[in-house]
Amino acid sequence: LHLFHKLALLAAPLESPSPEISPKQTSPQQAAVKSPSGQDSTMAELSIDLSAMSVAEMSITSNSVFELPPQETPASKVPFNRSLMLSQSVPSFSKLMTQCNKVESLLKLVEHESSIKKIGEGTFGEVFMGEKVVYKIIPVGGDTIINEVEQTTYENAFQEIVVSRQLSDLASDKVENGKAFCQLIDVVYCRGSYPSSLLKAWDEFSKPENERPDILPEDQQYVVLLSHYSGIQLEEFCSIHHLSPDETHSILRQICCSLAAAEQKYQFEHRDLHWGNVLIMPTNVTTVEFTQAGKSYIFRSHGILATIIDFTFSRIEADGCLNFVDLEQEEWLFQGGAKADRQMQVYRDMRGACRKNWAKFSPRTNVLWIVYLLDKMLIGKRSLKLRKLRSLLSSAKSATDALAIAFRSL
Repeated sequence: LHLFHKLALLAAPLESPSPEISPKQTSPQQAAVKSPSGQDSTMAELSIDLSAMSVAEMSITSNSVFELPPQETPASKVPFNRSLMLSQSVPSFSKLMTQCNKVESLLKLVEHESSIKKIGEGTFGEVFMGEKVVYKIIPVGGDTIINEVEQTTYENAFQEIVVSRQLSDLASDKVENGKAFCQLIDVVYCRGSYPSSLLKAWDEFSKPENERPDILPEDQQYVVLLSHYSGIQLEEFCSIHHLSPDETHSILRQICCSLAAAEQKYQFEHRDLHWGNVLIMPTNVTTVEFTQAGKSYIFRSHGILATIIDFTFSRIEADGCLNFVDLEQEEWLFQGGAKADRQMQVYRDMRGACRKNWAKFSPRTNVLWIVYLLDKMLIGKRSLKLRKLRSLLSSAKSATDALAIAFRSL
């Protein structure tokens, strides 16, 4: 199992222009949030103050920190603000800032790390691991094209954070338990040059496909999502370890359990669950337990824990609010050749399943990704039982159906 400890991981998306926050510092590293009247702002007032604040009104120096008022709950527990989600009048940047617990320079955020390593990348961002946490760094709001795409917008960044928070909460849900979703620790808004420590780690990463982020301007904005380390990408893992049928089935069950729970709780669709967005971590825990519709599912882990990441394209409904990305605006997703990569065909199959109506709940899309993941794990294998399971799964209409099939088989 020592091979599991080889580092490598996810990547993620997001995009929009740039602010400048001039905090009146109360210490070298902290500043209180002030309302336009000069009074200290409460969290209740914060959304009002930020809604009137433009990007140009905020600035950060490399040595300053701008912190939002302390909260009594961790990052993943920020209340779901239904009125904010529905609001068309609140600027996207202001909505985004309500989801960020802290604001500081990118340099300040990582300068305490004695060692940092790049462990993954994606079209919209880079992933690094420090001593205790993983940093997913997403350029937002700028005009600079990077990795051949526009940067993530404030609105899309806001939506991804909201989805991440909701799914983090499923880990403790007693009725619909989805503990295989990535657990969010914190969300930070940053601005500034890419630190030399991160560029050095970027240079040491094996076979990068992204553009070196030093092409971004000195006043570039970022949203940084902090989470616990959850292992390496399934794609990487399969390249260094031959999955046994039991391990394959365990991974599949863990994914089905969490997707089914999210379907039932939030009418959730991941919509981008390729094998770079599933992480694998070794464990000494012999059994894992999930809950779906109040029913417990207990099964052997076979030494593996799976984690689902990256909710950039996801669809979710919570507290009467619908959150989704219109993928018809992402035409590049549907242009790749199916023979070159099966992943590109899944995007086209999703388009057919929802009939180009991305607002609609179409749980069949989750099944398309479950079957895709099983196909990837079956490469080079002749397991008749797993191939029979694959055939059964292909007719499922939702992850909830797939879960029932996964537990009836083998």
